Amino acid sequence: MIAAVDEAEARVNAAPDTYPLFANLLAEVNMLMVQQARSALARSEVLVREALSCSTAPRADTELNALAANLKKPLIDEPSSHTAAVSGWAAKKLGLPAAVADVTSQQWQLIWKLWTRYYMMGCFPMGRTAVYEGRRASHIYDPASVTR
Repeated sequence: MIAAVDEAEARVNAAPDTYPLFANLLAEVNMLMVQQARSALARSEVLVREALSCSTAPRADTELNALAANLKKPLIDEPSSHTAAVSGWAAKKLGLPAAVADVTSQQWQLIWKLWTRYYMMGCFPMGRTAVYEGRRASHIYDPASVTR
């Protein structure tokens, strides 16, 4: 939304006669919505720093600041959707203690089998059925089966 408003503003500034077009395209957008979106982006930066500070290995403020700055661009500034992700290789380059899984390993094969079982049970998209792993067994929660 912010990108659309910024783009419309730039185009109208460059060609004022396009104002009616962009006004019509953004008719459903109001200032409150734009401010909420900007606040959410600002909160994202705070959440990145908070997540980084929760590491089991404490980081100095300078390291935390540098890591947060490295992550801002790929996680907040560049993505065009809320589903932004960083690959294991990119995470390592950014300074995160990431491990890249070997897809030929037995551990990966077990995780993949578990994920496909969850998928076949209808756990994706999220919210339909939830599976929780316990020490001895998987536990299934299906909101549709709950009586009120």
